[in-house]
Amino acid sequence: MSHGSGSAFSGAVKDFMEYIGVLREIDSVIDLARGWLQLSVLVAIGERSVRVDELVRVLGQPRKAVLDVLRKMRLKGLVEVRDGYYMLSSRGLHVYKLLSSIVNHGGFERRSASGQSYAREATVYDVVSSITRFLYLYEAIVALGSARGYELSLDTLASVVRIGERQLDEYLSVYATGSTRIFERRVKRCGLIARRGCVVYKLTREGLMVFHRLPEYVRVRRSWATRVLVLLTRALHPRIVLKRLTLFLSVGSAMTMSLVALYPELSLLLLGGWVLVVSFLALLVSRGL
Repeated sequence: MSHGSGSAFSGAVKDFMEYIGVLREIDSVIDLARGWLQLSVLVAIGERSVRVDELVRVLGQPRKAVLDVLRKMRLKGLVEVRDGYYMLSSRGLHVYKLLSSIVNHGGFERRSASGQSYAREATVYDVVSSITRFLYLYEAIVALGSARGYELSLDTLASVVRIGERQLDEYLSVYATGSTRIFERRVKRCGLIARRGCVVYKLTREGLMVFHRLPEYVRVRRSWATRVLVLLTRALHPRIVLKRLTLFLSVGSAMTMSLVALYPELSLLLLGGWVLVVSFLALLVSRGL
């Protein structure tokens, strides 16, 4: 990497980390993984006052859904209503300005899916789409960071992120080329019986630099429970960890019951031992995730 491209990448990493800090502050108010409609309402209102009918028209959502979201946002202190007009509270305006700074003033997500920078004022859909893409990117980096060889197939990543393979490939491929190259994308032969070509993503050296600055990686270094979970499951992303622990518990329970049936005189010892194992794993999950 040349000095110029290295400087450009360092700047991009800095923007990325600032983006993470801003989104974490927003996520403490709005659950970004599930509160996309709250996010859309907040951006649609912005710095003005609107009636419910206008929000319904702009968002294209049922009136009942919009009213329900407005009720939840009033309870959170994000919106106020006066004479039938909804407006953001001081807290809501703070979150709105944080969002505006993300989309309009830099960071990794100043790109569209095709890699082009925004050349106009961001709309509601630009903001929500930008944040959504960032969350997918973030989850992919966390999943890859603790995978063997820092590599996972696209179908595995899609199941972790919970979107379609084609859509995720479109989002991630933007960062597999150019000066901010976080991933290496390639096609390899997969499958034990029917060998087929499948897309695989791997963290580059620069991608590992980003991963090592994420809060999840810092938590591994500071938490013994997280370190043990990563050691046991070879994963750091919560969905992968829980999926592998569930498989382990299912197999372990079946084996324990089989041994109890074969050696009934040892049933108390076997069941007691298995209860201790399950309790220890529950402790790890409560402290490490």
